[in-house]
Amino acid sequence: MRKLVGWIALCTSLYAQAQEKDFRTWGILNVNQTLNEDWTFNSDIQYRMYEDWDQLNQLLVRGGIGYHMSPNNNTILLGYAYVLTRVPVGEHQYSTFNEHRIYQQFNTKHLISKVNVNHRFRLEERLMNDDIFYRFRYQLNATLPLNKPNLQKDAWFIKASNELFLNAIKTNEFDRNRLNFNLGYVLSPMLTLEAGYMKQHVKHLQTDHLMVGLTINNPRTKKPS
Repeated sequence: MRKLVGWIALCTSLYAQAQEKDFRTWGILNVNQTLNEDWTFNSDIQYRMYEDWDQLNQLLVRGGIGYHMSPNNNTILLGYAYVLTRVPVGEHQYSTFNEHRIYQQFNTKHLISKVNVNHRFRLEERLMNDDIFYRFRYQLNATLPLNKPNLQKDAWFIKASNELFLNAIKTNEFDRNRLNFNLGYVLSPMLTLEAGYMKQHVKHLQTDHLMVGLTINNPRTKKPS
């Protein structure tokens, strides 16, 4: 409990600093469910805010079915995402638009000493404004346990990632880049907390973000009576 209180205090401190620097804030809930030894269901909900928590920038709801091509290594996934975006057009006024997104994904991971390295390749078909756009994403993710040999209960860890986004097929140009550093704590085999900082570069615009996330692995389901 003392460790959890310390983690919450860290999040509060990061948020206070973010507000001073006019950061944006993203709250993320990941839910991963193992269906059997070959299939999984991965989903996430992201609430992305402007300077204040009541100023919604984006709401993203995403889910996909994954198939393990080899044990604990290569996974392919097919998914769908819904994105609601609000853009300010005046004082306390916003323009809103929706996006529907189909995506295909390939994950592969390996271990370098104690560092867990993950490569994620994703192709998105983005349906918005009565048109379809294509985007390719590549994310490199490295996770290092600090006080345990692996990501087990009571393990603290640091995570660093970089993700490159490229518009494809129609335009073939740079879309954005996200550089992320997180500190995390494994509460239990089912629950993991993370908080950190992300720098996003979108063409000529750069934004700073506070990231706070909770991951739930294999949530318990009620057994039939």
